[in-house]
Amino acid sequence: MDMASLWNKTLSDLPTDLFLRLRDYLDVSYSHNQGWRAIVANLNGRYVLSSTEDFERRESPTTALLTKLRSLGMTIQEFVQCAIRADDFVIMELFDVHTPVTIVHNPLSEISAVEGETVEISIEAKGFPPPQYQWYKDNMKLEMATENVLRIYNFNIKDEGEYKCAAYNDEDILKHIFSTSCKVYVEPVQPVPPLEIKEHPRPCFVFTGGTAVFKCEVWSSAQLSYQWYKDEQKLQDGLCVQGSSTEELRIKTNEMDSLQWEGNYFCQISLLHPCINYPYEYVFTQAAALKVQPKPNPSVQSNKFTYNATDKVALLIGCYDYRSDRLLSAPGYDVQTLSSIFQSMNFKVVSLLNLTKSELLAAVDEFSKLVWKGVYCVFYFCGHGYEVSNQCFLVPVDAPFMYQHPECVAANSIFDCLLKRDPQICCMILDICRKPYIGQPPEVPLSQQTYEKGNAIVCYGTSHGLAAYESKNYGILVKHLKNIVGQPLDIESVFRKLREAINEDPMLNNNGSKQAYKQIPEVRTNLLEPKRSFTDPIDIKGNTEIYHDKTTIWELAHRKPDSFYFDVKFDNFIVKVKLDFQQEFSNVLKIYTSILDPGPTQSCVAYVSGVPADVAEKAKVRTISTGLDNRLKKNFVVIHNIQRLKKPMKINVTISCKVPDCKKTIESIDLGLPLIARLNLWKERPDLLSQRFAEEVAENDDSIL
Repeated sequence: MDMASLWNKTLSDLPTDLFLRLRDYLDVSYSHNQGWRAIVANLNGRYVLSSTEDFERRESPTTALLTKLRSLGMTIQEFVQCAIRADDFVIMELFDVHTPVTIVHNPLSEISAVEGETVEISIEAKGFPPPQYQWYKDNMKLEMATENVLRIYNFNIKDEGEYKCAAYNDEDILKHIFSTSCKVYVEPVQPVPPLEIKEHPRPCFVFTGGTAVFKCEVWSSAQLSYQWYKDEQKLQDGLCVQGSSTEELRIKTNEMDSLQWEGNYFCQISLLHPCINYPYEYVFTQAAALKVQPKPNPSVQSNKFTYNATDKVALLIGCYDYRSDRLLSAPGYDVQTLSSIFQSMNFKVVSLLNLTKSELLAAVDEFSKLVWKGVYCVFYFCGHGYEVSNQCFLVPVDAPFMYQHPECVAANSIFDCLLKRDPQICCMILDICRKPYIGQPPEVPLSQQTYEKGNAIVCYGTSHGLAAYESKNYGILVKHLKNIVGQPLDIESVFRKLREAINEDPMLNNNGSKQAYKQIPEVRTNLLEPKRSFTDPIDIKGNTEIYHDKTTIWELAHRKPDSFYFDVKFDNFIVKVKLDFQQEFSNVLKIYTSILDPGPTQSCVAYVSGVPADVAEKAKVRTISTGLDNRLKKNFVVIHNIQRLKKPMKINVTISCKVPDCKKTIESIDLGLPLIARLNLWKERPDLLSQRFAEEVAENDDSIL
């Protein structure tokens, strides 16, 4: 189709196929600043509309909008220009639009960096098709430097110079747009003290039976040892104390004598002599207070009954890195926030980010193995979703453009999978939109057999027909839930207070504000024991063996590699390197690389230079400054999507020295299958609904026989 021939025609001449594609695309963009709303926001001249309320009520807001604009005489070219102002690449692609590249932000004019640091120079450009980039140093093309951010690792005197970038979306070199120049200089290295505390422990407040966590960190060029103290008394690992000689101390306050743990906690961090492995220099962190608050008796109104759980487990899933839908910003923060809160209430937490459909089904299947009689079970999902025929569907990150029900996961199927394991409490929290989806309702009847025990409660982040919103880096639901869910309240009161808090949020439900959104949580419950609480203690009497079996399963799925040390031999000297590991989520691993002993080199850095292709998509090396000491750097790389590893993870570590100028890469360091990787979530599992129906058919056949 010749798009140029349509430019001066009105919207009434819009071809049917283009109209239908526009309608389907713009109608399903639910956010307040996306889809048809973005078109309205970028109208100008005589097409500016005073209100959108009429469109909101229509089955197809886009059809109503285009009809209105057509009546005003808008041409197709004017409509496309409006989409260009809205940066709507989908519409621009539909109409085969080409917009020349313009530079939005140029690099800084000057950057000074210390030798060994990682220098970043960035540019921001826009245009359609999206711009490509090519960096130059002193007018010489830099090979492989084709991103909008140029990173120079282990910066040294040879890297000084003048940098600029060409942005383009046309192969004609005359149409390449160059940024302004950035001059980069080297600063001299400054001496530093050998030890510098980067993170002091923070005060901690827990309820009786909860676990307090204290952390400290020192980045140094030598091997360190740690020793925690409580009120000048040295701590040792035991039943209630874990990590007394590590960076992280955990104190589990017992029910019988929790107040004995109140006091001030601090850590002694010592340098170990490289030859005799003995502390010879040390520093103390600041003291942090632990306050244990008595937990109200979580009982029925008459206090006749006291509730306990045989175990408490939570599966928290956040999806934001969508391939064919709008990217989100809140799920990672929300999952991390709730993970910390549920851990403080002694839940076994499984936290996962950006799962495909098959991975989501596999995760639920594996998680259900932690659920058994008497368990408090929580499932939380944050991401795109929709509701049709009274059923909510969760959208995985691999859902295609204009996804249909088969590419998504029915929330009811997950609920059924967990409820059939006979938990004491099964709570589902769905932080998704519940607007209807364009398409046919799925023919999926609801199974009633698993809802008969009176142990289910569902919290929807919003009501039927409404959207769920996020603000900056957090979701509206978790913004308020995080302040309530850890309190010693009965479960139904938690969600009642949540509704009250959201109702009082000035961003929501405020008719006097033009910026207000409409989001009203909904709770459905059939709990027969509504006074049970997320903070109820765990009692394993009579269930010791199964409790420890389930704990072992969970611990195996969250085992990270142990820290280890190795020597790298150059021609005339040896460099000592350390690898550390930190779990960010159950499927996200952070790997630290640091130089313990640089030998005679003036500047030395170690960094992860190779990871398996399965998990390499977002793996980028970051540098942490060691304070005043810039000769030695502690780098880290974050490995996402650990669940996609199909064989033991092997990484490469590169050690780069300035004087003498040399580099060596240690290849194939075997880390095994860390965290959730050992569960093989990449393997196909039966669809939860298909599995449920197969079981129901089998049961019916048995009854007939």
